[in-house]
Amino acid sequence: MTDSEKLDLLLSEMHDMKSGMHDMKSGMHDMKSEIHDMKKDIYSLKYQLVRSTAELKTMDEAILNEVERVHGILDKHKADKSVHTA
Repeated sequence: MTDSEKLDLLLSEMHDMKSGMHDMKSGMHDMKSEIHDMKKDIYSLKYQLVRSTAELKTMDEAILNEVERVHGILDKHKADKSVHTA
């Protein structure tokens, strides 16, 4: 193999390596974009979870308040001997 052929082979290999590196950079850029999108989705899900949890706590509190109110009514009814004749 002549020096010129060796040089051409080396240049061809370098060109292939450069092309491969360009493809890798492009893939990394796509991956960074996907990771960024995933982070935005995770943030959105966390926000929805916090909001849903707050709504559930509010509903729980309302239900417990109603249960307390009904128990109060029942306790008053039990204590009123004039309504129980048996």
